Amino acid sequence: MKLIKIICIMFLISIPLFSEEFEEFKLGEKQQFEGNKLFDKMVQSIGDVHWITTIRTIGSANQPMEFGTLSFPVLVEVKFPGNLRIKFEDKEFIIEKNSGWQKYQKGYYENLPEKYINTISGNLDRNLIQIARSKTDYVIKFTGKKTIMERECYELELIKDEFKITLYIDLEMQLPAQMIYAVNDKQIVRTYLEYKVIDGIKYPIHTISTDIEGNLISEMKIETIEFNVKLDSNK
Repeated sequence: MKLIKIICIMFLISIPLFSEEFEEFKLGEKQQFEGNKLFDKMVQSIGDVHWITTIRTIGSANQPMEFGTLSFPVLVEVKFPGNLRIKFEDKEFIIEKNSGWQKYQKGYYENLPEKYINTISGNLDRNLIQIARSKTDYVIKFTGKKTIMERECYELELIKDEFKITLYIDLEMQLPAQMIYAVNDKQIVRTYLEYKVIDGIKYPIHTISTDIEGNLISEMKIETIEFNVKLDSNK
């Protein structure tokens, strides 16, 4: 009889704990349901991206320096799912899945350390076309609302393994207004200022990146966008 009483007491004590876990589970399910629904609306607004296999963009970057602003042209080529080429000033970096090289002007290549490969390939993971193509790779949650530059936005959290993005989607346009992500443990805020329709796809052509305190890191303006162009074989 004493043992039965102890079991009953333990059961009664555990009820609130199970109840709290169940409520958290229900909240998590609701957040994911809303997050996936809002993500789908964003993709519809961007356009059908699944036919896109390659992207080439040409533009210019502005970076604040100690004595002014440095401006230089930037070429970016993407081949889905994992190839990336970035060329600016006298630097050229090539990523092919889990391998990477720096190409020098004299034509020779140098292997990139794994840390640099991960840092550079992060640009591909944050490409909006890549994100829109890769919904099933993420756990997506709706986590609230926030006003970004006088634009009311939904806040989504996208998580893939250790990779996390906080995405703010403009309620009116249903397009990303801002993205927060980490590079080498440093939080970066990328704000989307302008989109342009190219072949039915709304593509960001003017962005600024700042640190979490609002200090400008870079400004990017894209002048040329091409989809499904034939890219040179990096190898």
